[in-house]
Amino acid sequence: MPPLKNVVSATTAALAGLLLLAGITSATGLALFALPFAATAGIVALAPAAPFAQPRSIVLGHVSATTLALLITSVAAPSVWTAAVAAALSTAPMMLLKAPHPPAAATAALVGLTAPEPLYLLNPVILASAVVIAGGVVLGKLLPGHSYPTSWK
Repeated sequence: MPPLKNVVSATTAALAGLLLLAGITSATGLALFALPFAATAGIVALAPAAPFAQPRSIVLGHVSATTLALLITSVAAPSVWTAAVAAALSTAPMMLLKAPHPPAAATAALVGLTAPEPLYLLNPVILASAVVIAGGVVLGKLLPGHSYPTSWK
């Protein structure tokens, strides 16, 4: 069983990250509180030292997965099948870029289901990624024993 202080730190980080996304969404109307970004915030809180929690993996993972999914939905109509193909194929650019981030596959699936406009790449993908990373950096300085990020590479 993990030490109680680790549980409290991770739970506090998760709560703060998710409340930050929810607060910005509520205040601005920007769609930052989407499930893939909630998962990203959870990973930063629970496994801040993991390679897939690092800023580079978050940004490149979400951006590459979204870009690929937008290309796929420009050819195929949005559907559960398009979502499945987009999510599966999103693993390739993440691996090639050495930037694995599992929630990015969910972002690709969401794009495959909904076929949003290309600006979706900026709002919410890049904005939500930046908010989660910034929240993780601040919490890494405030919470004892919660260091984030471990690498910007």
